[in-house]
Amino acid sequence: MRIYIHVDPSGGYSEWTYVCKTPLTHVHEAVTAFVDAYNCKFPTQQLTPSLLVAMANNKPLEPTKKISTLLDDHDSCELALVHVATSPPPQPVVTSVEPRKPNHGAVDMLLGHANKHRQNNAWRSAKALWEAVLVDMDTANASAMQGMVDLYMQSTQWTKAKSVLLKLLLADPTHQAPRLQLATCEMHLANSGRAITILQELLSTPSLTPDMDHDASILLATALYECGSIKDQDKAVSILVHLLDKSNHTDMDAMALYSQVAHDRGKPAQAMQMMLKVLVDRPKDKRVQAKCAAFLEAPRGFEYLQLALDPTSPSTAPAYAYLASVAKDHGAMTACVSCFQQAVAQCPSDVMFALNYVHALEVCGRYGDAFVVVKQFVHNTPTTVVGMDLTCQDIAAVLAPYSTLDDASGHWTEEAAMAWKGTHVCVYHNDAKFERAVATTVDLTGQQLDLLALLCTLVKILFLQGCLRPVPALVDAIEPLRYHYGHLLHTTSIRNEHAYYSCITQLVTIPSLHVPRPRPSNIIYVCGDSHALATAWRSVGAHVLVPALVTGLKHCTTFDCLYDPLWTYNGTLHTGHLRKTSTFYPKVHFFNVIKSIPRGATVVFVFGEIDCREGLLVAVEKCRYETLEEGMAHTMSIFMDVVEDLVREFGFKAFIHPIVPVLDETRHIVQLYNRLFQAKVQGSTLCHWMDFFDSLLTPYNKLQPSYVLDGTHLHPSYLSLWATTLEPHMSAI
Repeated sequence: MRIYIHVDPSGGYSEWTYVCKTPLTHVHEAVTAFVDAYNCKFPTQQLTPSLLVAMANNKPLEPTKKISTLLDDHDSCELALVHVATSPPPQPVVTSVEPRKPNHGAVDMLLGHANKHRQNNAWRSAKALWEAVLVDMDTANASAMQGMVDLYMQSTQWTKAKSVLLKLLLADPTHQAPRLQLATCEMHLANSGRAITILQELLSTPSLTPDMDHDASILLATALYECGSIKDQDKAVSILVHLLDKSNHTDMDAMALYSQVAHDRGKPAQAMQMMLKVLVDRPKDKRVQAKCAAFLEAPRGFEYLQLALDPTSPSTAPAYAYLASVAKDHGAMTACVSCFQQAVAQCPSDVMFALNYVHALEVCGRYGDAFVVVKQFVHNTPTTVVGMDLTCQDIAAVLAPYSTLDDASGHWTEEAAMAWKGTHVCVYHNDAKFERAVATTVDLTGQQLDLLALLCTLVKILFLQGCLRPVPALVDAIEPLRYHYGHLLHTTSIRNEHAYYSCITQLVTIPSLHVPRPRPSNIIYVCGDSHALATAWRSVGAHVLVPALVTGLKHCTTFDCLYDPLWTYNGTLHTGHLRKTSTFYPKVHFFNVIKSIPRGATVVFVFGEIDCREGLLVAVEKCRYETLEEGMAHTMSIFMDVVEDLVREFGFKAFIHPIVPVLDETRHIVQLYNRLFQAKVQGSTLCHWMDFFDSLLTPYNKLQPSYVLDGTHLHPSYLSLWATTLEPHMSAI
């Protein structure tokens, strides 16, 4: 294979063609090889790797393009390299500097690549290209500057966005869109007065387009209302009334803001009606959803909702269920439960309503009520079937002896033997139940999947609450169907419920579980995500480990894109599940779980794996953080602030569990995070680091085979490592 790479003379650099015979895979590797060779040949004309690569016919190439796709019949190809200078070539005497003439073809190529990255939300890749244009090619390029503005605004870096906008407007003060964006930045920087001035000047522009006039008017009304004075708020109301009258009350932006005014001024019923109208028009708008959730959670909010909905309409129950989901996503759990309760009351046989109602009750820590909901559902729908032969009547028969969740507390009888068979759990030695062939597709309806999810959730609730008596019979009924569809269920809408069920059923086959009743004083609570399951009802020395599960909690989540020139200043900043400004329901779940733990208890916190698996990489790619290390430091600081506050308030004896290195793909991230995390915890006087992370891995950086469970969670055998870690603190536990 031969690759011919040619660079034209420009900016003091020599024309040269390099023939590369080394096997390479991607275009960027060829460019790097060329740069290394060029710098050796011309030591006074140092090049840096460029992304501007084209075929000999000037057709631009992606740097990640595979070279094998470019080879001709002679197993060779020609590449043209357009150099992007990082600085002007050195001159002996500088008397004046001629303005650099942009290479428009190269600039357009870079901007085209940047736009593709932006469309794919690959902001970090786009940023590098915009910066290359602005630093090395065209310092006043408006498209690149606008790209940087949009990047900073989507990542809520308002000061940086403002700085670029000022440069952009310096070149063209009449440009309308950047002026609107500048006003938005000023509002987020708490400079409402400055924003008002900018918007008033913008609205006085004679050539303002109708859309820009509308957007600026909405933002001005928002800024005036946020100023707080009655005079300014009345001006805001006048603007909104004008927009509503002008549009015959079809302007949803004006109606959304006016609903807040009505709510603040003692007209919550009217505000609810307006907000529902906006939500119908914009059902996926997160800002609208957040405002609706806030209205629902406000005093008597659910009553005002009931007044706004027709109880006789067949669409009312689905409306309640939808609004319940909206409320849940924004942490309005009281309203969420009330809405789901109403939906289930109107449609008691709708399994989707029942399933989501149970999940809402879980978030609220109302496991006893969740058990009753499942029990009532299977009792009221006995003929409902999943697959070929699993009916609600079968489940109702298992639950019949237990009127309440507490009735099911304790361990099952010794006769109910459960064994892990490698792919499934067999109960009562009923191997014949698993002779049916494994499915190649999931042919269950949506309702059947939801029913299976409801039953999986029932098993999870029983396990978490130490109510294990019905578990063998339930697993005996559910497991043949689950085994039939197997891992295919991970591709369906019930993958989360199935994952919890699968992990739990495997865990209950591993000796030994200890479910003491009543609970003794020698308890260690394990508060965490699904990695707390492996510790549940096990013992470390004389101490019993009690699960305190919080579903899906991260140290910090990826940021929501908050920028919208319309009606955004009232939005809630979702910068992390545990951030003070977050309203996402895992945060509500976390604090509900914390409230269930006695004061002065010993608590092991197990969180962070989800951040390493998905959150941090996405956040860095979207330029929320410059580096992984910055993101890690920020997220663990949020978590540690919360834990230390809890220790002060509740007197917990807090231990921090290292993030588990189960997945090969993210282990390098986990290792880096744990190094920083350990240093952070060891610098605290209120928490203790559980220092056994290195013992989880082999010398070859793999998870110890004895600690492998299901590919996602640790085997309970790893708890042997806890004893050494906790030993110095046993007298205080």
